[in-house]
Amino acid sequence: MIEKKLGKQLRGAVYWALALIVIFLVCGGALSAYLYKTREEVTRNQVIAEAEEYKKRILKQFESDSRLLRTFADLISLKDNNDLLIEEIDKFKADNQFLTILYYNTNGQGIISNMDEDTISGADLNAVAPEARQSILLALEKGEESVSRLFESNISQTRVFVYTVPVYRNGEIIGALSASDHIEIFSEILSGDTVLGGGGYIHLIGSQGRFLIKSPKMIVKENIPTIFDGAYLSDSEKETVMTALTNQERLFSHFKNNGSSYLFLLEPIGINGWYLLCVNTGEGLAANTHASALVTQITFLGIFILIIVLMLRGYRLLRNYSRDLLGYAYHDQLTGAENLLRFRQRLYEALNNGGGSVAALSIRQFPFINEIFGRERADKLLCLIKEKAECHLTQGEFFCRDTMDSFYLFFRDTEEDLLKKRIEEFMEDVCRNTDISHKDYRLALYCGVASTTEVKDSEEAAEALMTHVQFALSSAKGHHDSSIWFFDSELHKTEELENYIESHMHSALEDGEFKMFLQPKKNLDTNRIEGAEALVRWHTPQGRQIFPDSFIPLFEKNGFCLKLDMYMVEQACKQIRSWTERGIEPIAISVNQSKLLFFEENYISMLKDTLKKYNVPAGLITLEILEGLALENEDILNERITALQAEGFKISLDDFGSGYSSLNTLGKLKINELKLDRDFLLKASGENSQRVRLIMEYIVKLAETLGISTVAEGVETTEDEEFIKSIGCKTGQGYLYSKPISAAEFDEKYMSRD
Repeated sequence: MIEKKLGKQLRGAVYWALALIVIFLVCGGALSAYLYKTREEVTRNQVIAEAEEYKKRILKQFESDSRLLRTFADLISLKDNNDLLIEEIDKFKADNQFLTILYYNTNGQGIISNMDEDTISGADLNAVAPEARQSILLALEKGEESVSRLFESNISQTRVFVYTVPVYRNGEIIGALSASDHIEIFSEILSGDTVLGGGGYIHLIGSQGRFLIKSPKMIVKENIPTIFDGAYLSDSEKETVMTALTNQERLFSHFKNNGSSYLFLLEPIGINGWYLLCVNTGEGLAANTHASALVTQITFLGIFILIIVLMLRGYRLLRNYSRDLLGYAYHDQLTGAENLLRFRQRLYEALNNGGGSVAALSIRQFPFINEIFGRERADKLLCLIKEKAECHLTQGEFFCRDTMDSFYLFFRDTEEDLLKKRIEEFMEDVCRNTDISHKDYRLALYCGVASTTEVKDSEEAAEALMTHVQFALSSAKGHHDSSIWFFDSELHKTEELENYIESHMHSALEDGEFKMFLQPKKNLDTNRIEGAEALVRWHTPQGRQIFPDSFIPLFEKNGFCLKLDMYMVEQACKQIRSWTERGIEPIAISVNQSKLLFFEENYISMLKDTLKKYNVPAGLITLEILEGLALENEDILNERITALQAEGFKISLDDFGSGYSSLNTLGKLKINELKLDRDFLLKASGENSQRVRLIMEYIVKLAETLGISTVAEGVETTEDEEFIKSIGCKTGQGYLYSKPISAAEFDEKYMSRD
């Protein structure tokens, strides 16, 4: 069993190690993915930031040229003379880097100032390129500033574009001013070596993917006119790029060249459908990022290999330790007997094949044997028990030593007489053969036994047996000689109840689980209820009712009756207060008082405080005491009774006739009421009934002579009632009138105003 368990633990350790490896691999993969994603995201952000910067530079160039053109347009709007206008245009052309300056009025007649050529006056608008003409017409007709698309200039014989602004005079458009420039003005902006920290380059392309300006640092060396030419863009990528160009959208994608993949960004400039094509070559800053990620991954791999090595080493150590542990796992090192762990395992197996019995054995005052006879002789005694157990057990039976002097034995027998005989023989054999002196010390062995005959769940049955045998052993230890005690389920239930009572009594009192029940006292002359006796019942939150005979004797032993009796006095006062407040004439309530409380030093002051709290007269509270109080100190008892009567309380002597009642006691005690025990009525209807009836009659008469009222308890039939009336008893109490009922039910039944 232990081999399987250790093997299971080893397999568990391997599984855990594998699980850790898998988790580590998953974490490593997740980390790599995270690093890759982070690197990709950093790279993308760098590319976007770079493209945005170059885009700003290009737009700034456009804005600078447009601003210059607008300023000149404001100047020439003041010139009415054509010659002066030509002169200003030529001068503006000479002072700036524009290729051509064009001015057209609203009649379509214009001036063209071209570099290295004479200025043309009266030029027809239809003579210029369509791209320039469209830009000029937007300014003349709608007053819009614009930048034309690229076109081949017939004048400069280069690919150019034109800026055009309207010319206003007195708020009206009088003409359009255009200036052409070649696209190469942006080459200087895009040809730097600082793109992506030296790890990228930028092209300028048109809306159809045509290269407008190429960076000299490009990876693709082929002289291709558009980005769609060549084989480095796949068909799907070409389609994606074309869609982005058409919709003027930003796009991240990849292209391949010479077996390597490169990230590129298409960033729309916002003018004429132009785009910046920003390519990341993986060098510069990007290379540093990649190197950092690679170092992190290599470090992670090294740690992973180290963990694998440590796990393998740990597995070997655990396997060797488990192998050594098997030598100690099952046996007690002193006696060589099996230990409790092995005993439990064998017990599960044995109970699978039917019932059996477990005996728990211990040595009386074993620590003193160690002290008196020495450790060596005490150890010999333990070894002797082991040897004798082997001799007295049969096939299928086994035993173990737990700790100190504790032994457990399993028997196949379940019959009590047979078990007792076998265990007695075993214990006698041990005591007879021990080397501990019989003269100096009388050895005694204790044994508790628990049995089971039907087994449905061997593990549950084994645990129950081990628990029950401990209870039986604790009962056996109460004797001075060798003893054997068999587990008693009823006794166990009683012990469980007592344990529950003692562990819950304080919280039960605080939570109001103790309930006051009332049993009426009937005046036999008036046939009216003249009082009631308060009786306590314990109702647990689970709905269980615990009766006084289960907890009152225990409370008298542990002293809790002090609190409970005062609690009942308070409940009685609370009930009387309730009647008074509702205008109901209250009746007296009798409350039982224990000996401990009755002689408590501050007992009377506690009673007075309770009466004051509820404003209840003392005459409505009758304190019931038992006759046993008088047997200890009659004088002190009378002093306490006199003090209580002085405060207005009535004192009743309860259960008179149940024990060794004495008429002498009746004569000495200064009580107000005498309660005749129900045993009188039971005997009055049995043998010697006439004598019992005569005794009761004289007790009632004697009490009446002494000024003591009498109450007969246990009145259950009309015959009982007729009898106690005939002997002069004035009050009856019993089931004939009512069993004890809750205060609420008593209130409704007997104390309504009606």
